[in-house]
Amino acid sequence: MQIQKKHYPKILLFCTLVVYFFFGLTHLTKFVSFDEHYWLYNADNDRIHQYWNAIATGDWKDTRINDKPGITLAYTSGLALLVDNHVVDDQVVFTDKTVKIFDPQKTERINLLFRLPILLLTGFFAIYFFWIIKKITQDEWLALLAVTLTYLSPVIIGISQIVNPDSLFWVFAFSAMLAYVAWLKYFEKKYFWLTLVFFGLSMASKYVSIILVPFFLFMLLTFYLFEFSGWEDKRAILKKLVLKNCLAYLGIIAGGFLIFAIMMPAVFVEPKYFYEGTIGFPGMAPIFWFSMFVTALLAGDAYFNHNRAFHYVLEKMQSVKKIAPKLIAGILLASICFVLVNWMLRHRLIDLSDIAFDTKRKPEFSNLPLLYKFIMETVPLAFASLPLILFSLLYLWSKNIFEKIKYAYLTFIFSAFIFIFYLAVIEQGLVLTIRYSIILYPISALLSAIALVNFFGEKGAQRDSRKFLTFFSIIIAIISLLFIASFFEQSKIISEANLRVFYNFHRIIFSLLVVIASVIGARGVYIFAGWKMFRSISNLGIYLIVLVSSLISIWLIKPYYFSYSNDFLPKKYIITSGWGYGGYELAQEMNKLPNAKDTTVWADSYGFCEFYIGKCIHKIKIRTEQYPIDYFYSTLQSQLRPKFIGPTYEEDGKPIYNLEIDGRYKNYVRIFKAKKTTESDLTEPSTEITNEEDIE
Repeated sequence: MQIQKKHYPKILLFCTLVVYFFFGLTHLTKFVSFDEHYWLYNADNDRIHQYWNAIATGDWKDTRINDKPGITLAYTSGLALLVDNHVVDDQVVFTDKTVKIFDPQKTERINLLFRLPILLLTGFFAIYFFWIIKKITQDEWLALLAVTLTYLSPVIIGISQIVNPDSLFWVFAFSAMLAYVAWLKYFEKKYFWLTLVFFGLSMASKYVSIILVPFFLFMLLTFYLFEFSGWEDKRAILKKLVLKNCLAYLGIIAGGFLIFAIMMPAVFVEPKYFYEGTIGFPGMAPIFWFSMFVTALLAGDAYFNHNRAFHYVLEKMQSVKKIAPKLIAGILLASICFVLVNWMLRHRLIDLSDIAFDTKRKPEFSNLPLLYKFIMETVPLAFASLPLILFSLLYLWSKNIFEKIKYAYLTFIFSAFIFIFYLAVIEQGLVLTIRYSIILYPISALLSAIALVNFFGEKGAQRDSRKFLTFFSIIIAIISLLFIASFFEQSKIISEANLRVFYNFHRIIFSLLVVIASVIGARGVYIFAGWKMFRSISNLGIYLIVLVSSLISIWLIKPYYFSYSNDFLPKKYIITSGWGYGGYELAQEMNKLPNAKDTTVWADSYGFCEFYIGKCIHKIKIRTEQYPIDYFYSTLQSQLRPKFIGPTYEEDGKPIYNLEIDGRYKNYVRIFKAKKTTESDLTEPSTEITNEEDIE
């Protein structure tokens, strides 16, 4: 039986989900990320057990399990407790408060039961995303491309394997934004309720969701700005729409807050928890009340003044509708291009190499100029996005500067969200990581799908002006040229030192070669980008391009998905730590030792001990006369430094086992033999931290 073409998108969506689940289930149980122990593994004090124990005993105050708050994790990963309420029991076979011996099989069972619900929930939301994007755009193929680019992103697969509030935050926050766009477009009740519910679930996942309060209002106002020409002579209709939208906006905010409060009853015992988790989020109070004030003005103008003031403002701001999208696109385009070029040039334009990816709120970031801060915030999106997404974003934002694009409203609001998000975290003094910026990856996937729809098609090449295509070709040629040079240097074909010497002594020749190569490259890109046969490939062909390019990236990083960085980032740099990856693999090697059960390993982070059959120590202070050390487990994200009481030990020479995640030598996990350096030091070191429970 021949399959009708109209069914292709749904069939291919199923193929995308098969690939997502195949890689998502791979390695699902074989790592322990360095903060998951706060959510599981300990029935006495982990957060998921704490939440349900509080519900069972009526200790409502104790339902505030975290300052994220991560409540949705208790409902999702907490399903593990329905399968086996004693699942975490006996994971630790032996402990004397210093040494622990784990049951690796038990660890894997715990990981499976707590992580699988997150992976499944995330996967099944692909169906919702496909449906809602199709409704918004009226284009099944665009919806398919957006979902495929999202779900075949290594970082999305990676975050879906981790018990962490961000694992669900991006799902609910993105769902709420898409549902609200559908509400603005169709005014159907189901979209109102979907927005309300998903906003509430997003708030219950992570407090940063409060950014959606002003952003929903921004979406509402820009929707009227973009659709003004259709309502210019229909003031009576506009009055009803404005009133309805103002009430819906307030209803969504109130309803979302109510869901958050119901899911965390602690707010009824301690009202400050409600304030801190909503309006009182750092820096949010004035923005929240300003949003309420603007909403009241809109409603008042509609009810008492028949939208005269709002109509006047929209009429005068039509020029803004032309300028703002170009401005936002230009800023984001310049930021991404600068990051790519500067990092591939090894920070020769602006030296930001001293700002570590995990700096968070340290002074070295807060003291930077605003421009440098914005550049640093762009780094995770630039280097953790799929190459196809990256090039698609460059195409879309370049095109948006020069000419009209399809789906201009969607492009503007989601590009603006990226820009606003960066400004918000800068105001908070925070350096973004992949996890902190996880919401940007599905958004960039949607923008990429819009770019592909603009690029391909029978009239794709005809819609591109020569001015735009020339500009875009130059950008791609320069980035590609630098990538090739970076690749040669990393492959040891050309050394960085020789390049530097050649540049210093032959700058004119070097510059001339760069210009010639860029011109030739730009001409080649221009011809290829304007090739009508390529631009008119079928929708199925576009999907296959997306699928194959995504599979290549996933395959190259598997199974360490959340440590993904594209190849535009030179191997000497990292933008993420190992996230607990590699500990399982090294434990398997150590378990093969004939006397493994009789050896003692001191580990500086989580992820190894849980899979090791011997004795393991993960504490700062160790009485080594009682616990002599045989091996050290050392990682990039070292959480502890040992303080020996008694004989002291150090790493003996080169590691006996070494694993570099993604081939980046800075992102390592290693096993060293331990060497005794002194016989006895009975002076107990002073330290404010006495055990690993004090560290988060």
